[in-house]
Amino acid sequence: MKFTRFLIASSLFFCSFVHATTNLILIGGGKRPTEAMAAFVKAAGGNQAHIVIFPWASGSTQSAESIRNELAPFQPASIEVMPQYFAKKTNSFRYSKKIESQMQNATGIFFTGGDQNKLMKTMNAFELRDRMRAMYLNGVAFAGTSAGTAIMSKRMITGKSDPSNQNGTSVALAEGLGLLPEEIIVDQHFIVRQRFNRLASLVLTQEETYGIGIDENNALYLINNRIARPIGPTQLTLISKTSNRSLLVTYKTDGELFNLFDLKNSGF
Repeated sequence: MKFTRFLIASSLFFCSFVHATTNLILIGGGKRPTEAMAAFVKAAGGNQAHIVIFPWASGSTQSAESIRNELAPFQPASIEVMPQYFAKKTNSFRYSKKIESQMQNATGIFFTGGDQNKLMKTMNAFELRDRMRAMYLNGVAFAGTSAGTAIMSKRMITGKSDPSNQNGTSVALAEGLGLLPEEIIVDQHFIVRQRFNRLASLVLTQEETYGIGIDENNALYLINNRIARPIGPTQLTLISKTSNRSLLVTYKTDGELFNLFDLKNSGF
Protein backbone atom coordinates (compact mmCIF):
# COMPACT_ATOMS: atom_id res chain seq x y z
CA MET A 1 0.00 0.00 0.00
CA LYS A 2 2.86 2.37 0.86
CA PHE A 3 4.48 1.78 -2.55
CA THR A 4 1.12 2.28 -4.31
CA ARG A 5 0.73 5.70 -2.68
CA PHE A 6 4.29 6.54 -3.74
CA LEU A 7 3.54 5.62 -7.36
CA ILE A 8 0.42 7.77 -7.45
CA ALA A 9 2.09 10.74 -5.79
CA SER A 10 5.17 10.54 -8.03
CA SER A 11 3.06 10.29 -11.17
CA LEU A 12 1.04 13.37 -10.22
CA PHE A 13 4.08 15.38 -9.17
CA PHE A 14 6.03 14.81 -12.38
CA CYS A 15 3.17 14.97 -14.88
CA SER A 16 4.00 18.61 -15.69
CA PHE A 17 7.58 17.68 -16.68
CA VAL A 18 6.92 14.96 -19.23
CA HIS A 19 4.29 14.14 -21.81
CA ALA A 20 3.64 10.74 -20.23
CA THR A 21 4.78 8.95 -17.10
CA THR A 22 7.65 6.60 -17.94
CA ASN A 23 8.18 3.38 -16.01
CA LEU A 24 11.35 1.31 -16.23
CA ILE A 25 12.06 -1.82 -14.19
CA LEU A 26 15.59 -3.24 -14.26
CA ILE A 27 16.16 -6.72 -12.82
CA GLY A 28 19.69 -7.92 -12.14
CA GLY A 29 19.09 -11.55 -13.12
CA GLY A 30 18.49 -14.69 -11.12
CA LYS A 31 15.13 -14.88 -9.36
CA ARG A 32 12.84 -12.03 -10.34
CA PRO A 33 11.31 -10.26 -7.31
CA THR A 34 7.56 -10.79 -7.19
CA GLU A 35 7.02 -7.16 -6.22
CA ALA A 36 8.92 -6.00 -9.29
CA MET A 37 6.80 -8.18 -11.59
CA ALA A 38 3.63 -6.88 -9.94
CA ALA A 39 4.82 -3.28 -10.32
CA PHE A 40 5.53 -3.85 -14.02
CA VAL A 41 2.01 -5.15 -14.70
CA LYS A 42 0.50 -2.25 -12.74
CA ALA A 43 2.60 0.29 -14.63
CA ALA A 44 1.57 -1.31 -17.95
CA GLY A 45 -2.11 -0.89 -17.13
CA GLY A 46 -3.07 -3.58 -14.64
CA ASN A 47 -5.95 -5.69 -15.92
CA GLN A 48 -5.88 -3.67 -19.14
CA ALA A 49 -2.19 -4.28 -19.77
CA HIS A 50 -1.08 -5.79 -23.08
CA ILE A 51 2.42 -7.15 -22.55
CA VAL A 52 4.89 -8.32 -25.17
CA ILE A 53 7.91 -10.37 -24.07
CA PHE A 54 11.01 -10.24 -26.29
CA PRO A 55 13.17 -13.41 -26.06
CA TRP A 56 15.69 -12.30 -28.67
CA ALA A 57 18.65 -12.27 -26.26
CA SER A 58 18.49 -16.05 -26.05
CA GLY A 59 18.09 -18.86 -28.55
CA SER A 60 14.76 -20.09 -27.23
CA THR A 61 11.49 -18.91 -25.73
CA GLN A 62 11.87 -20.96 -22.54
CA SER A 63 12.81 -17.98 -20.36
CA ALA A 64 10.00 -15.96 -21.91
CA GLU A 65 7.50 -18.63 -20.90
CA SER A 66 8.82 -18.50 -17.34
CA ILE A 67 8.33 -14.74 -17.31
CA ARG A 68 4.83 -15.17 -18.73
CA ASN A 69 3.99 -17.54 -15.86
CA GLU A 70 5.29 -15.04 -13.31
CA LEU A 71 3.30 -12.15 -14.79
CA ALA A 72 0.05 -14.07 -15.27
CA PRO A 73 -1.07 -14.04 -11.58
CA PHE A 74 -1.33 -10.24 -11.78
CA GLN A 75 -4.01 -10.63 -14.46
CA PRO A 76 -2.94 -8.42 -17.37
CA ALA A 77 -5.32 -8.40 -20.33
CA SER A 78 -2.82 -10.26 -22.52
CA ILE A 79 0.73 -11.59 -22.55
CA GLU A 80 2.35 -12.33 -25.90
CA VAL A 81 5.79 -13.76 -26.59
CA MET A 82 7.44 -12.31 -29.68
CA PRO A 83 8.60 -15.07 -32.07
CA GLN A 84 12.34 -15.64 -32.50
CA TYR A 85 13.06 -13.39 -35.47
CA PHE A 86 16.79 -13.40 -36.11
CA ALA A 87 18.81 -10.65 -37.73
CA LYS A 88 19.21 -11.65 -41.36
CA LYS A 89 19.22 -9.19 -44.23
CA THR A 90 16.96 -11.43 -46.28
CA ASN A 91 14.12 -11.39 -43.79
CA SER A 92 14.30 -7.91 -42.23
CA PHE A 93 11.69 -6.35 -44.52
CA ARG A 94 9.51 -9.44 -44.54
CA TYR A 95 9.15 -9.59 -40.76
CA SER A 96 9.24 -5.89 -39.86
CA LYS A 97 5.51 -5.48 -40.52
CA LYS A 98 4.72 -8.57 -38.45
CA ILE A 99 6.77 -7.24 -35.56
CA GLU A 100 5.06 -3.85 -35.77
CA SER A 101 1.61 -5.44 -35.72
CA GLN A 102 2.56 -7.34 -32.56
CA MET A 103 3.89 -4.20 -30.90
CA GLN A 104 1.26 -1.65 -31.85
CA ASN A 105 -1.11 -2.34 -28.94
CA ALA A 106 1.57 -3.10 -26.36
CA THR A 107 1.43 -1.22 -23.06
CA GLY A 108 4.34 -3.16 -21.59
CA ILE A 109 7.59 -4.52 -23.08
CA PHE A 110 9.74 -7.10 -21.26
CA PHE A 111 13.20 -8.24 -22.41
CA THR A 112 14.52 -11.62 -21.26
CA GLY A 113 18.09 -12.50 -20.37
CA GLY A 114 20.73 -14.01 -22.63
CA ASP A 115 23.22 -12.10 -24.79
CA GLN A 116 22.67 -8.33 -24.95
CA ASN A 117 24.74 -8.09 -28.14
CA LYS A 118 22.46 -10.58 -29.89
CA LEU A 119 19.40 -8.70 -28.67
CA MET A 120 20.64 -5.32 -29.93
CA LYS A 121 21.80 -6.82 -33.23
CA THR A 122 18.31 -8.14 -33.89
CA MET A 123 16.61 -4.91 -32.84
CA ASN A 124 18.94 -2.91 -35.06
CA ALA A 125 18.29 -5.22 -38.01
CA PHE A 126 14.59 -4.45 -37.73
CA GLU A 127 15.26 -0.76 -36.98
CA LEU A 128 13.41 -0.89 -33.67
CA ARG A 129 15.65 1.29 -31.50
CA ASP A 130 13.88 4.59 -32.20
CA ARG A 131 10.49 2.89 -32.14
CA MET A 132 11.18 1.48 -28.69
CA ARG A 133 12.37 4.82 -27.37
CA ALA A 134 9.25 6.55 -28.69
CA MET A 135 7.03 3.94 -27.05
CA TYR A 136 8.82 4.44 -23.75
CA LEU A 137 8.43 8.22 -23.84
CA ASN A 138 4.75 7.78 -24.71
CA GLY A 139 4.13 5.81 -21.54
CA VAL A 140 4.68 2.15 -22.45
CA ALA A 141 6.22 0.40 -19.42
CA PHE A 142 9.57 -1.32 -20.05
CA ALA A 143 11.32 -4.03 -18.05
CA GLY A 144 14.30 -6.31 -18.54
CA THR A 145 16.28 -8.92 -16.70
CA SER A 146 20.00 -9.67 -17.03
CA ALA A 147 20.85 -8.91 -20.70
CA GLY A 148 17.46 -7.21 -20.93
CA THR A 149 18.69 -4.81 -18.24
CA ALA A 150 22.13 -4.28 -19.81
CA ILE A 151 20.60 -2.84 -23.00
CA MET A 152 18.86 -0.01 -21.13
CA SER A 153 22.08 2.04 -20.96
CA LYS A 154 23.01 4.23 -23.91
CA ARG A 155 26.58 2.96 -23.47
CA MET A 156 25.99 -0.76 -22.99
CA ILE A 157 28.54 -3.10 -21.44
CA THR A 158 28.89 -5.89 -23.99
CA GLY A 159 30.09 -8.52 -21.53
CA LYS A 160 33.03 -9.38 -23.77
CA SER A 161 35.68 -8.19 -21.31
CA ASP A 162 36.92 -9.57 -18.00
CA PRO A 163 34.59 -8.29 -15.22
CA SER A 164 37.53 -8.18 -12.80
CA ASN A 165 39.39 -5.78 -15.11
CA GLN A 166 40.37 -2.53 -13.40
CA ASN A 167 41.17 -0.68 -16.64
CA GLY A 168 38.03 1.04 -17.85
CA THR A 169 39.52 1.79 -21.26
CA SER A 170 39.54 -1.93 -22.06
CA VAL A 171 35.93 -2.59 -21.04
CA ALA A 172 33.99 -3.22 -24.24
CA LEU A 173 31.03 -0.90 -24.81
CA ALA A 174 28.42 -0.69 -27.56
CA GLU A 175 25.33 1.38 -28.17
CA GLY A 176 22.36 0.09 -26.21
CA LEU A 177 18.69 0.94 -26.32
CA GLY A 178 19.34 4.05 -24.23
CA LEU A 179 16.21 4.39 -22.11
CA LEU A 180 18.32 5.40 -19.10
CA PRO A 181 19.87 8.89 -18.89
CA GLU A 182 22.98 8.86 -21.06
CA GLU A 183 25.35 9.47 -18.11
CA ILE A 184 24.35 6.19 -16.46
CA ILE A 185 25.85 2.78 -17.16
CA VAL A 186 24.11 -0.19 -15.55
CA ASP A 187 25.64 -3.57 -14.75
CA GLN A 188 23.75 -6.70 -13.69
CA HIS A 189 24.47 -9.93 -11.72
CA PHE A 190 26.57 -7.37 -9.91
CA ILE A 191 27.64 -8.93 -6.61
CA VAL A 192 27.21 -12.60 -7.53
CA ARG A 193 29.51 -12.29 -10.56
CA GLN A 194 31.95 -9.83 -8.93
CA ARG A 195 31.53 -7.00 -11.41
CA PHE A 196 32.45 -4.10 -9.14
CA ASN A 197 35.88 -3.54 -10.72
CA ARG A 198 34.41 -3.42 -14.20
CA LEU A 199 31.81 -0.77 -13.43
CA ALA A 200 34.05 1.25 -11.10
CA SER A 201 36.79 1.46 -13.73
CA LEU A 202 34.29 2.79 -16.27
CA VAL A 203 33.14 5.48 -13.85
CA LEU A 204 36.75 6.53 -13.27
CA THR A 205 37.80 6.64 -16.93
CA GLN A 206 34.63 7.89 -18.64
CA GLU A 207 33.61 11.53 -18.28
CA GLU A 208 30.23 12.33 -16.72
CA THR A 209 29.55 8.68 -15.95
CA TYR A 210 27.66 7.14 -13.05
CA GLY A 211 27.32 3.42 -12.41
CA ILE A 212 24.40 1.42 -11.07
CA GLY A 213 25.08 -2.19 -10.13
CA ILE A 214 22.01 -4.42 -9.74
CA ASP A 215 22.53 -7.80 -8.13
CA GLU A 216 20.68 -11.03 -8.82
CA ASN A 217 17.22 -11.31 -7.21
CA ASN A 218 17.05 -7.51 -7.08
CA ALA A 219 15.45 -4.82 -9.20
CA LEU A 220 15.46 -1.07 -9.65
CA TYR A 221 12.18 0.69 -10.45
CA LEU A 222 12.48 4.10 -12.12
CA ILE A 223 9.64 6.57 -12.64
CA ASN A 224 10.25 9.31 -15.22
CA ASN A 225 13.98 8.46 -15.03
CA ARG A 226 14.01 10.46 -11.78
CA ILE A 227 12.52 8.67 -8.80
CA ALA A 228 14.30 5.38 -8.11
CA ARG A 229 13.32 2.55 -5.77
CA PRO A 230 15.33 -0.64 -5.16
CA ILE A 231 13.29 -3.83 -4.83
CA GLY A 232 14.63 -7.07 -3.37
CA PRO A 233 16.69 -8.61 -0.57
CA THR A 234 20.19 -7.33 -1.40
CA GLN A 235 21.59 -3.86 -1.91
CA LEU A 236 21.80 -1.68 -5.00
CA THR A 237 25.33 -0.34 -5.63
CA LEU A 238 25.74 3.25 -6.85
CA ILE A 239 29.17 4.40 -8.02
CA SER A 240 30.26 7.95 -8.82
CA LYS A 241 33.47 9.94 -8.56
CA THR A 242 34.29 13.07 -6.61
CA SER A 243 35.97 16.21 -7.91
CA ASN A 244 39.39 14.79 -6.99
CA ARG A 245 38.58 11.60 -8.92
CA SER A 246 38.07 9.42 -5.88
CA LEU A 247 35.33 6.80 -6.03
CA LEU A 248 32.16 7.37 -4.06
CA VAL A 249 30.21 4.15 -3.45
CA THR A 250 26.69 4.24 -1.99
CA TYR A 251 24.39 1.36 -1.20
CA LYS A 252 20.59 1.50 -1.32
CA THR A 253 18.32 -1.17 0.07
CA ASP A 254 14.74 -2.27 -0.57
CA GLY A 255 12.32 0.65 -0.60
CA GLU A 256 14.98 3.35 -0.08
CA LEU A 257 13.98 6.09 -2.53
CA PHE A 258 16.47 8.36 -4.26
CA ASN A 259 16.46 10.82 -7.15
CA LEU A 260 18.64 10.30 -10.23
CA PHE A 261 18.85 14.08 -10.72
CA ASP A 262 20.89 14.26 -7.52
CA LEU A 263 23.75 12.44 -9.25
CA LYS A 264 25.76 15.44 -10.34
CA ASN A 265 25.15 17.44 -7.18
CA SER A 266 25.86 14.84 -4.52
CA GLY A 267 27.25 11.77 -6.25
CA PHE A 268 24.10 9.84 -5.44
